[in-house]
Amino acid sequence: MNTKVNRLSKTLVSLAACAVTAASAARAWSPASPGEPMKPDQVNLARWEGAWTNLVNDAEETFTPSLPRLLAIEVELVVGNPGPKEDDLTLEVFDATGETVASLTKTVRPSDCDHTLFVIPRGGIEVTPGQTYRLKLIGGTLFGWKYVVGGYEKGAATFNGKPLLPKAPSTFLFQSFGAE
Repeated sequence: MNTKVNRLSKTLVSLAACAVTAASAARAWSPASPGEPMKPDQVNLARWEGAWTNLVNDAEETFTPSLPRLLAIEVELVVGNPGPKEDDLTLEVFDATGETVASLTKTVRPSDCDHTLFVIPRGGIEVTPGQTYRLKLIGGTLFGWKYVVGGYEKGAATFNGKPLLPKAPSTFLFQSFGAE
């Protein structure tokens, strides 16, 4: 019975996370403190012009949080290639030394991929405001991570360890949510 309850609880948390978009995430309950909303922290506000890359390659984005607790990351995806009805995506967060500080996996369906929210369990993780962190998104060929030329000024997109666009700064579309 306890295993069934745990699975149901994880499923409900997953479903709730999928339903939360950038607009509603700011008003959502924060696991850090009941009743305290998640605050949008870092965001790439650039207008998407149709560029994306698949998730089979090493796609990473740097970002610099301003809040001391990281609660969630939202990435903007597009269906890139026809294929399976869903894909398991993994979002990893690395600190400045390359240490993995969070690794989150969720199943994403094409109908729910535009704004995919990864919520960090147990109240999020402590981060150092002003320090550079990296996001790495891993998956198959179904989805592509949207990117723009320019965009988020405190970070940069890389592709297989090199700048995504060799002749222009570029950034993946994402948003981070945090708390004090």
